[in-house]
Amino acid sequence: MTASVPEASDVAIALGRDAFVIQDVYEAEVADQSRRCRVEPYNAALASALVRRVSRSLAMRNLPLGVLQDETGATRVGSVDPEVRRLEAPYRRVVIG
Repeated sequence: MTASVPEASDVAIALGRDAFVIQDVYEAEVADQSRRCRVEPYNAALASALVRRVSRSLAMRNLPLGVLQDETGATRVGSVDPEVRRLEAPYRRVVIG
């Protein structure tokens, strides 16, 4: 079964957000995913990873330094989402040379 790249409105619905609010993040993440992965044919794993990418990017907007602060100290938020990495791993482009 071949899926297609989810539209911004579909991603917004999945995240419970307004499509207008996520549009710029959505476009950036679609471009990044297509640069890093083989997206032909597009499938459900890549679509799920795209939703997760947009969600993470929106969450990171509130953490410009990538650090969560609480009463026990600071915790650095990693730069790579393990779930995105797992979903996209079979489709990652391999650079040789």
